[in-house]
Amino acid sequence: MSIDTQEDLKEKVINLLKENVDDPDELDRLGPDDDLSVLGINSMTFIKLVIATEMEFGVAWKDEDLDFRNFRSINAIMEYIASSSDE
Repeated sequence: MSIDTQEDLKEKVINLLKENVDDPDELDRLGPDDDLSVLGINSMTFIKLVIATEMEFGVAWKDEDLDFRNFRSINAIMEYIASSSDE
């Protein structure tokens, strides 16, 4: 999948998060570097987010990258997707 701009990528990541967290309205109060753990993401939500990013962006998470720190913020998710797309 090609992403035209960083803003397009950010919008897609936010929409993906909204579809997979319990309180999607909380995302509207968070900045791109704010800690996403305030959304109450548990292990099941984390796995859903991993699968959703794979399906939406065509990236494959390496086993060693399956770490919640890669999902600590919107920017962290965007950075991983961008770096995976470059490979």
